[in-house]
Amino acid sequence: VGVVIKYTYSHWMFFDRSESIRMIYSSRLDVRSNSTLYSFPGCLVRIFLGQLIAKNRCLAGTYILMKKLFIWLATSWLTLIFITNSSLADEVLLKPKSDNPSGTIADSKIQIGAFVGRNPPTSNAMNTFENLLGRNLDSIMWFQGWDATDQPAFPKPALDKVLSDRTSKSPFVLHLTWEPAVDLKDISRGLYDAYLKAYATDLHAWGKEVRLRFAHEMIQDNIFDGKETYRWQDQPKDYVKAFRHVHDIFKKAGASNTKFIWCPNNTPFEVDILKQYYPGKEYVDWLCMDGYNWSNSDGKPGWPDWAWFDDIFANIYNTFVTNPDIFGDKPIMIGEFASCEAGPNDLPGQNKAEWIRNTFDRISSKDFNKIKAFYWFQINKECDWRVNSSTAAQKAFKAALENK
Repeated sequence: VGVVIKYTYSHWMFFDRSESIRMIYSSRLDVRSNSTLYSFPGCLVRIFLGQLIAKNRCLAGTYILMKKLFIWLATSWLTLIFITNSSLADEVLLKPKSDNPSGTIADSKIQIGAFVGRNPPTSNAMNTFENLLGRNLDSIMWFQGWDATDQPAFPKPALDKVLSDRTSKSPFVLHLTWEPAVDLKDISRGLYDAYLKAYATDLHAWGKEVRLRFAHEMIQDNIFDGKETYRWQDQPKDYVKAFRHVHDIFKKAGASNTKFIWCPNNTPFEVDILKQYYPGKEYVDWLCMDGYNWSNSDGKPGWPDWAWFDDIFANIYNTFVTNPDIFGDKPIMIGEFASCEAGPNDLPGQNKAEWIRNTFDRISSKDFNKIKAFYWFQINKECDWRVNSSTAAQKAFKAALENK
């Protein structure tokens, strides 16, 4: 606002300057050609007095005057609109600035992935989602849990069916979020080695790349008190041992097509906490982060509150990229993300369509150039996270993926 007002003021006040007054009523010296340029009123006066004036000098002088008048009128009008239109002011003040105003990720070479609400994924779910977007997915993610009594095998028959029945035959990468609901100590002790070896052998036989997100969101609050959402949370030493043990078994089985993902939530993001849970550069192929915009669902200060992309991911992303000695120089993915629709407690300018536009602006920007893949959480669960929760959201999403 200050820049606009200052710029407007500088052009508003030119009428009081002697140079401009001479320009309006008489003439102005053109420094570049060392000749005199006459404004339209000045030309009329001289013609009336019978003076001979070159036509090009009249035109050039009039052009300079019109240019200044146009700038003054335009900036004055914009300032008036800005001041009187509160929704526009809210939009500018509330939405983070982006250095990628196009809103597309056409040139960013980021892989587009999603969880489409089925475990394992089905061709029908994939076809439906791809038709919704008007483009093919680069990767598909699903969840598979296991515990002491239920240890499901790699679902090769179901995945083969996806490959055969999917409308598009373009290649895509499988992404498995593997959830071990067991004591982490028992994993590193070898209690589940037979299961792990069998699974690793199946992945090796599959042959194609599989991204394995083992025991994701491993930090809840870094306080192990029995209140954890997941069995594997808030146990840094045991988590690191279990992760390394699983990795080593897959390596021995020759499953080099398995790429290991280390994926904390977006908070906590402090390096001193995160490094306690990091298995080590030699055990991780992808760094990862999860996060959501929950909107201001309760109408109270603090979480949950409306959160733009930077609010969610900037801190942990910067922790990753500014500490390569700890985390290595790894590609980064967003393992899960989405937004609720805005509610009655959210402010003007805060809506899901705008959140999507801002998100893809930021993902595509140089500020987040280490992000190489993302996975949209396409399900109606805690709220309607889906791309098609509204016509506006779906339209914004399709536009953001344009030409990708």
